[in-house]
Amino acid sequence: MEFDVAFSFDYPATWTVTNTAPPNQEGGPFVISNEASVEVASLHVEPQFSAYRCERVCGDMAVSYLGEVPGQGMLGDKSYAVQTKAMDLTSRKDQQTANRWEDNVRLIVGVVGNPSTTQAEDPFHFSTLAAVDVPSTSSPVRPVIFAADRYFETMTEAKAYTSSSEHTQIQAMMQSLKATGATGTGKGTPTPTATPSGLR
Repeated sequence: MEFDVAFSFDYPATWTVTNTAPPNQEGGPFVISNEASVEVASLHVEPQFSAYRCERVCGDMAVSYLGEVPGQGMLGDKSYAVQTKAMDLTSRKDQQTANRWEDNVRLIVGVVGNPSTTQAEDPFHFSTLAAVDVPSTSSPVRPVIFAADRYFETMTEAKAYTSSSEHTQIQAMMQSLKATGATGTGKGTPTPTATPSGLR
């Protein structure tokens, strides 16, 4: 399909952005790496919304909301926020294993179109999500996943991370996201842009 979402965001000048999508797949994932070449976040524009049943151990696990800041850009004509939340599976090693978690607590920083107020989520689909409207009769919405995942041994460590410079930089980067639905003139257009900005 024709790539019909134009987006841009700013990021620290010492970081890099790489399109890791396989050939002929548009929309990313675009991986953002820090000065040590370590992945800090990724952005992926999906072709359409899909509903997946939980394939592993499911359940309503408590979510801790650790912060939210408003986006400075727009997703089409919609506003968004950058949310930080975490889930603690310390007492559920079975769910950690089944859902391929790397440690007890998973923290997510990500762009959300409608900030969630749900207090429980499924560990397998624990994520953030926003969307851009596009002029398509068959699939008029493109899901946008701009997120960073971190794992910690304890919730105390996860909460401490929200005071780190890396968390602040990731928030600022995600706050700068701008995206619009557009009709390109050919396959692969319009192209996404990411700009080194000296964000602190």
